[in-house]
Amino acid sequence: MSRIAWIVFLIFFPASLGVLSQVFWGSDLSHRLLALGLFLFSIDQARMAVLDLSQAIAAQQQTPDSRLRRFYRVTLTTIVLEIAGFGIAAVSLGWGIQLVLLSQLWFNLFAGIQIQPPDLTIQPWGVRERLPVLIADGLGMALVGLWMREIAPMGIVLTLWGMAIAYACLKYFSSLRKRPSESEP
Repeated sequence: MSRIAWIVFLIFFPASLGVLSQVFWGSDLSHRLLALGLFLFSIDQARMAVLDLSQAIAAQQQTPDSRLRRFYRVTLTTIVLEIAGFGIAAVSLGWGIQLVLLSQLWFNLFAGIQIQPPDLTIQPWGVRERLPVLIADGLGMALVGLWMREIAPMGIVLTLWGMAIAYACLKYFSSLRKRPSESEP
């Protein structure tokens, strides 16, 4: 495991364990299901933190570009906000999720680029391209706000799980589409 991966693991692990505790000791089923979703999301976000930081560092070494410095700073800030959110979620699930979703809004509003593996090409990736994700983040924040006010909590949690599953499927299938097939030269 790389040095970056170890650092991210050591930072995310305690916060993720705190969220996992909510799965077992949450007040009701909707609380536990929401905590489980956040726990799974924390694992994905730790993976994405390693990937984004590693790619940003490698791309900076390959090509000096001022956009990479901004991307790196936005990524680090996002990670700090996520860790704070996951930590808060161990005590107050709703507020922690709100901070994690706010970190996602932050990243998608200000990253400005996307680094494409394997050759680490830098592509502009503005707000217009990220609009569906921004809308989903805003909708998620609104739904969690309703959950915090105990308005149809189980329906909201099931809706959030549906959104998360749809996002995961889109992410998975888009990654398959980007990979060249083994039969291509």
